Amino acid sequence: MNLSKGANCSYGCISLKFAGACLATVFLSGIGYAQTTNLFVGALRQNVVLEFFSTDEIIFTENTFAGISNPETMVFDSSGNLFVSNGKANSIKKIAPLGVKTTFATDLDVDGMAVDAFGNLFVSRKSESSNASDGVILKFTPDGKSSVFVSNISHPKGLAFDSLGNLYLAYPDHNSILKFTPDGSRTTFASGIGHPYRLAFDASGNLFVTDPTANSIFEISPSGVVSTLATNTSTTEHVNDLAFDSNGNLFVTFGSSVVEFLSDVGGLESVPITVASVPGGAGGIAIAIEPPGTTNLSTRVSVQAGDGVAIAGFIISGSSPKQVLIKGLGASLSNFGISNPLQDPTLELHDSTGKVIATNDDWQTATNTGQIPVDFRPADMREPAILATLQPGTFTAVLRGKNGGTGVGLIEMDDLSTGVPSKLTNVSTRGFVGTEENVMIGGFILSGGSAERQVLIRALGPTLAQAPFNITGNLTDPTLMLVDGNGTVVASNDDWKSLQQSEIQATGLAPPNDREAAILATLPTGNFTAIVSGKNGETGIALVDVFHSF
Repeated sequence: MNLSKGANCSYGCISLKFAGACLATVFLSGIGYAQTTNLFVGALRQNVVLEFFSTDEIIFTENTFAGISNPETMVFDSSGNLFVSNGKANSIKKIAPLGVKTTFATDLDVDGMAVDAFGNLFVSRKSESSNASDGVILKFTPDGKSSVFVSNISHPKGLAFDSLGNLYLAYPDHNSILKFTPDGSRTTFASGIGHPYRLAFDASGNLFVTDPTANSIFEISPSGVVSTLATNTSTTEHVNDLAFDSNGNLFVTFGSSVVEFLSDVGGLESVPITVASVPGGAGGIAIAIEPPGTTNLSTRVSVQAGDGVAIAGFIISGSSPKQVLIKGLGASLSNFGISNPLQDPTLELHDSTGKVIATNDDWQTATNTGQIPVDFRPADMREPAILATLQPGTFTAVLRGKNGGTGVGLIEMDDLSTGVPSKLTNVSTRGFVGTEENVMIGGFILSGGSAERQVLIRALGPTLAQAPFNITGNLTDPTLMLVDGNGTVVASNDDWKSLQQSEIQATGLAPPNDREAAILATLPTGNFTAIVSGKNGETGIALVDVFHSF
């Protein structure tokens, strides 16, 4: 993020009036993410949900996503919440985008789940008695309230919605697929399938069905014509669940493996490739609607001496190294209307132990200067930059003025290797908050993905007076405002409990003090700015942090 006072911005800008000062923000053009797919697969014997990451048809295990007993079925909603049936506990777990796991529903023997366009979860529940016909399809609203959508169905299995909001049910007792309109009217969509089990629609409206008894995958056209995509003769490895990615590729859990049918011009290729192994058996499968990733994190702050230096912490999550460019801007800010820029900043990079792993004063003195992309180099030779390939972990960048100099500075972190599964996440910056152009401004760019990302932003002040910070001169009552790239205020907050209290508490990241501010927002791709100021013009040291799921 760079700052500009003019309106002629080559990268697109916003112009804000804040406390009488013009605070316009220009964002560097973000680096696009490679097309990725995140697969979530239930490991039945291991009692965990595994996450697999793919890019350019390369698949590998990234991490164990969550511990859940016998994860047989799973589905994402459009907000990025993952619902997983817990086969041993007869319950449904909900995992929010920030990783908070809760019990969404209990006392359910689940055999299928699907989410409609309004975020309602539909669940096929097996018979609860010896009467096989008392199976039902339940509807759960996003807040967890349930009602019976359809009753008197024997042994209901997999569910799927088409683009018009009709619900389809795998119905093995009648060797058929049933179709329910939004008002619950029932018809038989297709028949002649021996034991339909799990369902998934492709983008063209074709319905795909797994049949473990025939060990086959069937394709049903929108008009109800049934054809066979694939059959396997193995007597030990059986087809289970299936899901499509955004490119039209079909992923299927098959025995102890995950296989992929690649999308072709005329449909799916009939011969799959094995992309992952799940020892002990692969259960449910779901593909995340990939949210945008953070390609740029930055904070503009008034850099003081002592405790007032700017300290930015960030996390690299995942399993692979990431190349990151960290810059400390100061002198060049005068080109954008800043009257008191930090003339000669210095930059340090620390690892999680506090060890200094890199330093820089003037960016052109770095040994790897030539590797910094031209468009990302500081504009002034006195400004520092550190280009480093970092293993996943927690890091801290410290921006200070050379020989005790003070002024407005900016710490910026750019992700230069967006094609790897590790992500640049969760930045927090501590520094002095003044008035007018000396307020603290945190900027971030979300790019790539095909959905939205849930972000939590906090502004802390009173907490800094406590251990382990023990800061004197802290801001006692911070306020927070979130602005998008068009200059529109997305949200604002003074005391965090006055806005979204229960939602923020559910993240486990609520501010420790009631006077501190927080905003929880679901954001699309774009440029965003978080502005921290003191209530009624107060000044002092504060901390702004931006959290998102990974």
